[in-house]
Amino acid sequence: MDAHQIHNKNVWMLRLLAGFFAVSSLLLMIVNRNLDAEIPLLGGSMLLVLAGMVGSRKWPRFTMVLTIVMLSVYLNVMVMKDMTVTSYIFLGLLPLLSLIYLNYTAVTLAGTLHLVSGLYYVFAHKELLFSGNLNLNDAMYFLVYGLFILLFTAIYILVTKKLSQRAEDSEQRLRDILESVSVGIWTYDFNTMELEVSDGFEQITGYTRQSLKGQVSRFQTMIHPEDLGLFYEIQQELIIKKSSSVKECRIIRPDGEIKWIQGRGRPYFNSLGNLVRLEGVIIEITERKHLEETIQFLAFHDELTGLANRTKFTAKFAETKGQGKPVALMFLDLDNFKEVNDTFGHEAGDELLKHIAGRLVSLVRAEDMVCRLGGDEFVILLADLNEDGVLKVMERIRSSLAEGYVYRGTLIGVSASIGISMSPDGNANLEDMLRLADATMYDVKRGGDSIQLTAERNLPLPS
Repeated sequence: MDAHQIHNKNVWMLRLLAGFFAVSSLLLMIVNRNLDAEIPLLGGSMLLVLAGMVGSRKWPRFTMVLTIVMLSVYLNVMVMKDMTVTSYIFLGLLPLLSLIYLNYTAVTLAGTLHLVSGLYYVFAHKELLFSGNLNLNDAMYFLVYGLFILLFTAIYILVTKKLSQRAEDSEQRLRDILESVSVGIWTYDFNTMELEVSDGFEQITGYTRQSLKGQVSRFQTMIHPEDLGLFYEIQQELIIKKSSSVKECRIIRPDGEIKWIQGRGRPYFNSLGNLVRLEGVIIEITERKHLEETIQFLAFHDELTGLANRTKFTAKFAETKGQGKPVALMFLDLDNFKEVNDTFGHEAGDELLKHIAGRLVSLVRAEDMVCRLGGDEFVILLADLNEDGVLKVMERIRSSLAEGYVYRGTLIGVSASIGISMSPDGNANLEDMLRLADATMYDVKRGGDSIQLTAERNLPLPS
């Protein structure tokens, strides 16, 4: 136990002794019909000395020992003034009160003083205390009793310290776990109207305890504007519906960084059913959210180029189909892509694919969609464009690809074979249109022409 802890225990003992001295003086006055000034004077003098020692905060261990000794003196004076078994029983308060310190020095001193005092009265004043009917066996009983008290207080401290150490270890483990998983704890007391937060809360939000203390409105200011609706839902669930709440939202730290958190809260009520406080935790889930977003993105996009994949492309086509507007598919296959890989390496090939993807997206409208089917094959969905409009898009793509691509200072020539299929009413089947566009593209590749509009524009409807 450090000096600060002993000082705090000295403060508690001083308060207890002040109360005990006052009550004991009152009891003596009631029992004896008068108050001997010696007892309250002694108690008051001891309190003044101890108050000075405690107030100075110097020598807390010495003050602890002095407190035990002074209490022993006071109790013995009480016994001397009223030599009865009842007064003698008060000596048991000495080892009992020493347990407050949870200190072996304190309880050993108190137990020893209690034992010595008890033996003294047994042998020196047995006639007054026990009407002279005390034999050697009775004296042994008092000796064993005193030793038992001494042993009991020592064992009590040993057990209590072990339990306290276990509790501290468990608390530390919990604190370590909370810190490792980025968890912050918060409590809002409706009586004091104050918000208390843990160290983890500070680390996650970037707001210090001082800036949050009593500022529950700060909760709202740290919530991302787009997620304020969730914050109001949490308030309704906790305060109005009086139920637990779990929500995920974004917060903005003082430095501008945005983090994802999961907030969990629950209300607490008194015996009358009145809401007295709210408690909860916030868990940082930024990495998990980014992972979820990545997984969600990859479920509908090509990992290399970021273009829509077959799944997303199919969904987009389904939205477009049946609107009574023309739909065109452009199937694009890069020429001589294998030679690029063989000459410059696969890294150059990947960079070329990403560059081509960016060009294609920039050359079509926002409502159109560019998809990478795999390898060096791309397909573009063009909606609500007539034949002339589709041809203009083709020309823009051809002109853009003709500019080539510079890789590490070397200009790489780029060309592509493109096949097109169109459905004037937009009701054709996707697989039919893809198959026709693919076949047209291969015809173009064999013929050497870069772009060709298929003559079979009116595709059959699916059966």
